[in-house]
Amino acid sequence: MSSVIAQPPGLRERHHHNIVCEPCQHTIRFGMCTRSSFSVSVGTRKRDQEVTMDRPDAESAEGATGTVSSVGIARLAGVGRAAVSNWRRRYADFPEPVGGTPTSPSFDLAAVEQWLTAQGKLPEVSGPDRAWREIAAASDGPDLGGALWLAGLMLFHRSVGSDATSSVPAPSSLAASVGRVNRAAEELFRSELPDSWLPRHLTVLSAAAGVAGDPVETFERFYALYLRARGAASDYVTPVRVARLILSLTDIATGASSPCRSVADVMDLACGTGSLLVEAVRGGGGVRVFGQDLDPTAACIAQVRLMLTSKEQSAVIRVGDSLRADAFPGERVDLVVSNPPFGLHDWADDQLAFDPRWEYGGLPPRTEPELAWVQDALAHLRPGGQAVLLMPPVAAWRSAGRRIRGELLRRGVVRAVVALPSGLLPATSVGLHLWVLRRPADGQVADRVLMVDASRIEQATAEAVIELAVPAWRSYEREPASVDEQAGLVKLVPVIDMLDEEVDLTPARHLAVSDDERRDPTELLASGEQVLKQLREVAASLPTLLPVEQPAMSEVRALSLDELVRISAVGIFRGHSRLSVDAEDVSEPGVTGGDVVRGGGPSGRAPGTAVRIEAGDVLVPAVGSSVVARVATAEQIGVRLGQNVSLIRADPARVDPWFLAGMVTAPTNRREATRQASGTRDIVRVNLKRLQVPLLPMDEQRRYGEAFRRLVEFDAMLDKAADETHRLVKELSAALTRGSLVPESSA
Repeated sequence: MSSVIAQPPGLRERHHHNIVCEPCQHTIRFGMCTRSSFSVSVGTRKRDQEVTMDRPDAESAEGATGTVSSVGIARLAGVGRAAVSNWRRRYADFPEPVGGTPTSPSFDLAAVEQWLTAQGKLPEVSGPDRAWREIAAASDGPDLGGALWLAGLMLFHRSVGSDATSSVPAPSSLAASVGRVNRAAEELFRSELPDSWLPRHLTVLSAAAGVAGDPVETFERFYALYLRARGAASDYVTPVRVARLILSLTDIATGASSPCRSVADVMDLACGTGSLLVEAVRGGGGVRVFGQDLDPTAACIAQVRLMLTSKEQSAVIRVGDSLRADAFPGERVDLVVSNPPFGLHDWADDQLAFDPRWEYGGLPPRTEPELAWVQDALAHLRPGGQAVLLMPPVAAWRSAGRRIRGELLRRGVVRAVVALPSGLLPATSVGLHLWVLRRPADGQVADRVLMVDASRIEQATAEAVIELAVPAWRSYEREPASVDEQAGLVKLVPVIDMLDEEVDLTPARHLAVSDDERRDPTELLASGEQVLKQLREVAASLPTLLPVEQPAMSEVRALSLDELVRISAVGIFRGHSRLSVDAEDVSEPGVTGGDVVRGGGPSGRAPGTAVRIEAGDVLVPAVGSSVVARVATAEQIGVRLGQNVSLIRADPARVDPWFLAGMVTAPTNRREATRQASGTRDIVRVNLKRLQVPLLPMDEQRRYGEAFRRLVEFDAMLDKAADETHRLVKELSAALTRGSLVPESSA
């Protein structure tokens, strides 16, 4: 298929060739038109605000070149913005700004690339990677997502053979080429495209159009590089492994064992960039595909991905709040899959009180937005249709949702609940749940619920969860009695047993930890003596601490970790986000944020290029509900730094690691981190360099460090003793109920 933009011979793949801007028929140099007046960037509502550029004279137009900001330079070189600022200070030959403002200068792109190449800071790449380098350099901050879907539109335009000329299509022409295949998609893009192109848009379009090869593969590479650039900031992205886990429990995956069920229509209520819908289509589901998301950029990315994935499917993506403004009222589908946002505070209003979607127990309380997503999903299902939703664990037991959970159980909607290991989703270290629901058809009311507790498995990966949960689910779908129950992991629970005062859907509550209920009474009493001994050891391990009238740290000067880095007292290394590397790059065991919290061995994967953890390293999860810092355990030493973990490596002659770990978690540092928490999910993204550490002599540091070490040891011993105590109490109570143990006689 011919390219939209023909490249003259003798030029490198970089797009420094001349093409024609369709709106004004002016020659574009370096991917930019400098003659037209342009309005508003991709991704903003063009009618709400107008931004106009003055037309330069012809002389300046002839000499115009592409420009790039400091952020764009950082993306080109794969470094942070601080490195670019450092280069500008250190190197006299660094290119001077050619525009912008003193606080936000712009630089000549060609000059910057030449300087980076001469300094050996710009690795040579080709094909999609080189095109993406130009796209990223032209797009700052949130605009990167808009640049991604605009590049995807150009690739789609090329893939359907809409234009064999060398011109860049006008926005209306680009939308029209989409409309010839998908009218609904044309409507979405017309609402988001500008009236005419800005220079950076033209850079994106020419870069995308100049890549040879399959447009689908090119865009998937762009998308992977986008995720790598965004990292953990991509909150509206469901990782591919999690998407495949969710789809593994749907009728798409179990179609072979359930031939009577076919999945013609699929919907995602909060589709983000479309990962669940794309995986559903690739799995063979969805003649019609529906998605909605509040974020216009995410919705447009999802639409492009679906159009490029399959032109046979009719994909309709809409922008908006699914709960407050359902884009598909009355639409019924075979399957709903979703990873909806948790913890929304202002989702409900008076107008929703009489919404027909609240069929199961009425309008959810304001504190139960997750149950609103559940009811929204069920309202869009045909009889017999299925929904699989990723849910926070609190939705399974919170008292405010008891009425609705009870109604879901009584009417046979809840089919399975799967508790997941912590850390599967980059945005949270909490172990989430999967709720598998089905809208009952005539005579298909479930009287038992499949409970799977995958949070207990040793390998906390999506693949391990699939290996445990999918066989049980398929057996349940064929014949519930055929489920192979596993103590502590898999169990069928009668609905009637769950309809108590709490209506708790948490798998751990309904799964027996073991088959020890019938242990010998003498052995049980011996276990009691052992637990008492363990508790005495725990008490003895608590360090001796003395009170003082004046707080010891009140007059001590503190330095930020950033300042400690500058004086080489510590070094900071960052692990990858699961979104930031390709699946094939993640080849070795890696320590995750969840591993740091638990103090256990590696449960994740990491690139072979990731830093290895050494003795004395302090590990800090990059995201979580608070600041956590732990000195690396014996199981973690020698392992690669994994997903969403930062590492502080101290000079042992200047900073004691146990002192450092303790001081990093000081209340003042926790408050500093909390100020950076998300307003909807209360997730802290730890900015290590801003955290403060007091300056003490080394002997004092070691004294404090030893106290911190013993406190950590005390905490671990207490946790272990608590587990043993709870287990013992449960077993002793069971023995009393059976009569194998009796109370001591008062006589």
